[in-house]
Amino acid sequence: MTRILPLLLLTTSLFACGEAPPPPPPPRPPAPMESNRPDDGVMVDTMGSLDGQAVRRTFQNIAPRLMGCYEAGLARLRYLAGDVQFHIGVALDGAVKWAFIESTQLGDHAAQQCMLEVIRGTTFPRPTGGESETVVPLALDPPGDPAWPATWTPNNVATAVAEHQMELDACLDGSSGYSLTIYVASGGTVQSTGATPPDADHQDQADCIAAAAATWLLEDPGPGGAKVTLEF
Repeated sequence: MTRILPLLLLTTSLFACGEAPPPPPPPRPPAPMESNRPDDGVMVDTMGSLDGQAVRRTFQNIAPRLMGCYEAGLARLRYLAGDVQFHIGVALDGAVKWAFIESTQLGDHAAQQCMLEVIRGTTFPRPTGGESETVVPLALDPPGDPAWPATWTPNNVATAVAEHQMELDACLDGSSGYSLTIYVASGGTVQSTGATPPDADHQDQADCIAAAAATWLLEDPGPGGAKVTLEF
């Protein structure tokens, strides 16, 4: 599968106004294969570029729908919060070829999938010079000042992870590079989970570990609940 190298990184939040990003570098031909260089399995046929302001306007247009996904999550969990970084492949006609969340500690599978569906159905500005990719971060924080859950380390859930290791291994199927965020309610039941994959081809594995963790019973965090992020 041909993979086009990333050309754009938007660092402003969705609703922020800032200076226009510098223009992307011009297209360049693939570097020749060196005999002493290991083959990493990645081929680049061409590089395209996306207009940063146009991408930002596109996200502003779909902002109400993205926020609707988040607000539905807040209705389930009042302190749902976390930065979400979308990685999107854009075809020559502006259609989304693929999209995944490459990093987040939001921890709500339904909200994350809802936002991905919005993005996958969006038409982006046509890239110049070939298919392209863009990375767009979004900061999500609840209104007001909710009582935040305690922050756990992986040590707090090490026993549960060990107990469910076979189930996790079946989900991962030998792959790695996943992040899993869990909200734990008083009593140790899991309130919400969300996972991120290493790339667009491993979304099913991420969904599998999120679903598996949703059934765990963890130690009691007390009345305020807890939040923890694990790496696999």
